[in-house]
Amino acid sequence: MTTPNVKTKHLNGEDDQQLQRIEALHQQLKTEQARAQELLAKLKSEDVQPPRSILKEYHKHAKRLEKEAGGKKRIDIGMSDMKAEEREIRELEARVSGLEGKVRGFEGLPPDRELALTEVEKMRKELVVLARRRDEMFEGLVEGEK
Repeated sequence: MTTPNVKTKHLNGEDDQQLQRIEALHQQLKTEQARAQELLAKLKSEDVQPPRSILKEYHKHAKRLEKEAGGKKRIDIGMSDMKAEEREIRELEARVSGLEGKVRGFEGLPPDRELALTEVEKMRKELVVLARRRDEMFEGLVEGEK
């Protein structure tokens, strides 16, 4: 599969601006993906600890709730919140994976929409030709066995 080299073609000013914008957006996506993967790795590590201010506030509320509950200690305080956060992180991971898959689907295509559509149509025609050749070869094998 050959893709036309867009940079060697003459681009008008608007096309050049669109190409620059697409390249800038692509770079931003790469940066955001790297940051998301770093954050994910950090969250998956065992070293992650909540900030001290949050811990102090948590203990303050836990003591208040313990007094209100008549001295009965509640271990599940915050567990539903933690589970909701964990669920949200898993959903974000799945979304990032899905977006990465979509981006990979566009690799090798020219950045210009019309050129990309032309390339896709060309590949479809090539697929039809290859399928026809495959069918002919299969028919030849079947006839050869008779």
